[in-house]
Amino acid sequence: MKPFPSWSEADLESTAATMFDQWRDLVGAAESAAVLLWIADGSEILQWDLDLDREVTWASSVGFSNTEYDPYSHTVTPDNTAQPFREHVPPLRYRDIRRLVAAIRRVGERMLGVPVTVGATFDPGPEFATSRFKYEEHPEIVAGDDEQRLGKLIRMIRANSVLHADERAFAGYPDGVPDGTVFGEFLGRQAASYLAEMGFDYLWLSNGFGFSAYSWTPLGETYNGDEFLADRVAGVSATLLEFWSAFLRECPFPVEVRGTNFSTGIDLGGDAVPTREIYAAGAFRNPPPNSPWGPLNEDFGIEMSGYLSRIAEVPSDGFLFRFYVNDPWFWQNPWWDFYNREPFDIYLPLSVSRLDDRGAVRTASDVQFLSIDTERGELDPRAGREVSGHVLRALESAPDEAGPVVWVYPFDEYADDALADPESVRHPYFEDWYLTAAINAGTPVNTVASTRSLSAAVAAGSLDGRILVVPTRALRGTVLDLLETLTARGASVLAYGPADRADERGRRLLGLVLGDGIEGDLKLETALDADTIASASTPVRRLLRHSSTLSGGAVREIAAPDATVLASVRSGSEVRAYATRQGPWAWARGSSTFDRAPMDDHGFRHSRPLDPREFEEAGAVLGRVLGELGVSCRFTRRDATSRVAVQSLHQNANATWLNGYLADTTTRARYRLPLGAPVFTGLEAWYAYGHTEYSFGKTLHAEARVFVQQQDAATLTCRELSPYPYSMTRTLKATGFTDARVTVTVPRDAARVILVRDDQAALNLIGDVVASRDVTAEVADGRLALEHVTGSIIVSWSERR
Repeated sequence: MKPFPSWSEADLESTAATMFDQWRDLVGAAESAAVLLWIADGSEILQWDLDLDREVTWASSVGFSNTEYDPYSHTVTPDNTAQPFREHVPPLRYRDIRRLVAAIRRVGERMLGVPVTVGATFDPGPEFATSRFKYEEHPEIVAGDDEQRLGKLIRMIRANSVLHADERAFAGYPDGVPDGTVFGEFLGRQAASYLAEMGFDYLWLSNGFGFSAYSWTPLGETYNGDEFLADRVAGVSATLLEFWSAFLRECPFPVEVRGTNFSTGIDLGGDAVPTREIYAAGAFRNPPPNSPWGPLNEDFGIEMSGYLSRIAEVPSDGFLFRFYVNDPWFWQNPWWDFYNREPFDIYLPLSVSRLDDRGAVRTASDVQFLSIDTERGELDPRAGREVSGHVLRALESAPDEAGPVVWVYPFDEYADDALADPESVRHPYFEDWYLTAAINAGTPVNTVASTRSLSAAVAAGSLDGRILVVPTRALRGTVLDLLETLTARGASVLAYGPADRADERGRRLLGLVLGDGIEGDLKLETALDADTIASASTPVRRLLRHSSTLSGGAVREIAAPDATVLASVRSGSEVRAYATRQGPWAWARGSSTFDRAPMDDHGFRHSRPLDPREFEEAGAVLGRVLGELGVSCRFTRRDATSRVAVQSLHQNANATWLNGYLADTTTRARYRLPLGAPVFTGLEAWYAYGHTEYSFGKTLHAEARVFVQQQDAATLTCRELSPYPYSMTRTLKATGFTDARVTVTVPRDAARVILVRDDQAALNLIGDVVASRDVTAEVADGRLALEHVTGSIIVSWSERR
């Protein structure tokens, strides 16, 4: 509400017009637009009593609200406590909200020519506006600090809570609220009345509400930092479903959800969240979007794994991409203060795709922004102009087929296991954290297929030739049959997790048998290609810590005689397999990358990441095995603490696109893909040992259509040229080859492809004849394979329009 100078009709219209005008380019590419109004914290819904002239406590401050109730885990000081965002803050009444909603819809549809909807927000926490309802009148609905020995945490409403009696009249309870009223019923009934009376179209449930009251910590109601509480799983799941059932009975409006900061498996293990059953309830159109945790803690691995796991299955059809532009409550505005106007957190999650129940690739259907205004109420035109351009550019090259590396996610199996055996929730907790660690170590995973949709994907040929990254839990029964079908057609399978999660046939395909377990600090022995540590004159020797509690048990695996051992771990004289390969099947055991979360002297619990100077990065082992299967992404780092790129590889128009975030720009990245080492368009690469190496900035967004294999080290380049002759759509020039095998990928619908080689590789655009050759007939499935190339090539093609 801060951008509006007042609630006069003129100010409402003028501000709404400015808002839509700043984002007009992006909305011009959309079928509809929606404006989410974050008026307060949702207390305006809870206290709604049909009085249009009642004042609303709105989010007119900067800093943390409700500090007098001590709801935070962090230290509160005068500098970070809420204070008015300007000297004179106008009072707000419900009547003003109704007029504002109507003005936004009216102005937006007039200016944009597309349907405009307006949403209201409910947030369970204390941050955004003062709430006597939550923290003074009904503290029984708020999760306590020390529940389940979790330590001091931010205090949020528990969706599955129960209200004490309240004699006051509310919109949904004119005779007062009876004691024992479940919160889902209360919120649903209040929201139904409020949304209808104010003219809203939908409701947004923020910050994990409906999933967990502990949405900002990997601890929760069923994992307290020391142990998993299996006896609580069934009860917690049931009460969460009771919330959704009660809420949906009362509120007929569409709902959108933010979800937690974690993944489906971590939510299940830490909080017994029954995501599948919540989706099946039909509560909302889309699953939760990508979390904004990236700019807050730089953990883009959990942003990606959480995003992928949530969209493996979807409640209806589409899914959301959300970008953190500004923060309207606090002093950080990420586009300026964290991203430094770099678009990596646009390109990386917009490279994500899922395979649907027909085996078709689906990308984000909705693009959302939090928020378009700053904490000062500014509508900075640069934000809309700059962010929109990158979003549109990302959408131009969005995935149109499965990427080279596909995560097969056992969405149903995890849910079924939790119902049959609550002890099992520790496994998806570990397995999702391990995949997260692998992504943070550079493994390029950005396509997901649930086991439910696997059959359709196999039938459609969508996964042919891909590397399928699969938790061992999926290596059973029908899913294993489908994976065998894919490997027979040229795909590879890279499984991860304890081998006892697979059935006997699955273990046989991986080349594993089971023995006694070992754990603790183990010696990792491997010849797998590793990252280069520039400051180390000798190979870095570190231990691998394996905690059985957080890693799905001890390391029990022993390689069968026919399997190739890629890595093993040793404890004294005991040796166990840690990574193996047997034909197209490979496996990495995996270990938790953090210790359990003990309570410190101040009452806080922290999951402590293992120090990379002392311990092997278990997540990196998965990527090192991936290199054995044809997708090698390795790094040259200054020292063991230097961070690498969180990245993705996706396909568009038969080109391979690299997207990512390089946390430490002193790190260099090198690549080898199944077609060869990629030479990214517009960049220079150093080719050596089968890889091309690059020095990137923070943002990775580059296209590869040229791939090379040769013996000699060299600087390779690929650059765009003007399409020539006029009938061509595009022309690329690549240089630096010595007796190389070069593969060029062109769009599969290219009508004509022309090649110029070697000493003729220069275009004279004045009009001189340039010797060229029509190689259209030599292109197979969009690939032009060239042997013994020395010097340069120029490839031009025309596309069917």
